Amino acid sequence: MTSGPVSVPVEVVVKREGPSATPKQIMSPPPRRRLFSIWVSIVGVMVLCYVLGAAVMFFELPTSDFLSKAFIGARAWNERRHLPAQASEQPAIAGVVDTPGRTFDGFTLFAVASLDVPSCQAFLINMQRKVVHRWAIAFSQVWPNPFHTKEGRVKDSLVCFFGSHLYPNGDLLVVFHGLEQLANGFGLVKLDKDSKVLWKYSENVHHDVDVGEDGTIYAIEHRVTHEMPEGLAYIPTPCLVDFLVLLSPDGKLLKRIPLLEAFRDSPYAALLTALEPAGKRDSRPGRLTGPRFDEAVLRQDALHANFVKVLSRKLAPRFPQLKAGQVLISLRHLDAIAVVDTDKGSVVWAARGPWQAQHDPQFLDNGHLLLFDNRGLPKGSRVLEYDPQTQAFPWSYAGENKGPFSKSERGMCQRLPNGNTLIVDSEGGEVFEVSRSKEVVWSFSTKRRFIATARRYGPDQIRFLKGEIRARP
Repeated sequence: MTSGPVSVPVEVVVKREGPSATPKQIMSPPPRRRLFSIWVSIVGVMVLCYVLGAAVMFFELPTSDFLSKAFIGARAWNERRHLPAQASEQPAIAGVVDTPGRTFDGFTLFAVASLDVPSCQAFLINMQRKVVHRWAIAFSQVWPNPFHTKEGRVKDSLVCFFGSHLYPNGDLLVVFHGLEQLANGFGLVKLDKDSKVLWKYSENVHHDVDVGEDGTIYAIEHRVTHEMPEGLAYIPTPCLVDFLVLLSPDGKLLKRIPLLEAFRDSPYAALLTALEPAGKRDSRPGRLTGPRFDEAVLRQDALHANFVKVLSRKLAPRFPQLKAGQVLISLRHLDAIAVVDTDKGSVVWAARGPWQAQHDPQFLDNGHLLLFDNRGLPKGSRVLEYDPQTQAFPWSYAGENKGPFSKSERGMCQRLPNGNTLIVDSEGGEVFEVSRSKEVVWSFSTKRRFIATARRYGPDQIRFLKGEIRARP
């Protein structure tokens, strides 16, 4: 009698929960809440791993090197996935002109700056345009965690080799430079012939580098300033300002010379007044006309120093107004070339001429200067040989027997031992050798990829290639 009443309530409870319900199902939370809990747990583990990984790398614990290399590899792999399909290890090189017997035979070192070809590499080609040596290293391999760039970590695909200097043993000094909107200096590195890093200088070195007879390295470095030096308040800020830096052969800083102050404290201070923006000019005595650039451009980069060359003891007697060890620089926004005495930290000679936005001034063994004049002609560029003593121009080349070339950016020129001139049309992606009579005797093209740098080296300057094909038979 008592068992019936007890069993009935149990049946009723089971029916209310459904015929397949179990005690475990009755106690379980809703599916959405359970899924949310799982995701919270996963995110928590990920955050914990991130914090621990960051701590390992920050404090350089034993596994930091492994993690750093893993991140570099992953980032490089990801960037390669997003490069255009036509990307290859080296740009296509096409021969255009070759006149045997009229060229200075040697090896041409060049590098391109392009988004569709890995740009952190340099090539050495012979007179048949065959690659005989290559240097290559990604920016992230040199600086996994770059503290010196305002952008922080930078994609390898947005960095290129720019200025360079080749040593006889195959060591290569390389200036890392940003592409497009990241057009800033990203540092200076010395590589051996196998592209291994010998040392690095982690500052904003840009454009160019040169090496003196004693091994001292001369480079240009820029920094952002929000306040101009005394007496130069008319130059708009914030902007980049340039320094001439001297480094030891092993990359240690020896001296840093601010170029604005080097001009301000010299007899050539009047040149700087050309940097006063239009609409804010005054009638100060000795003020020069200008500028060609508006205030927005000047706020980005006051002087835009772009090349540096040291005067050797051998050539110094050809320039009686100068001394060995003084440094020739090009200042694009001043349309001026100048010489800096590194002991005095002051400009000791400067000149403006018919050139505009010039690049790559060179000391010549006849006491003249050679430079690439980007905008001195109404509709084109040219190379000028300039006599600083007489103000004359004994030789120039503006595309005679070839066709005019108009280049607003970069551009280079080099007087070769046989009297020919090597000219770099950076924007056109072409390098050509011109005789004294203005005949093009050799050239090559990279199919309009921007050529960041190019220099010709004689066979006796490239000792590390001994045993390989050195020049045209």
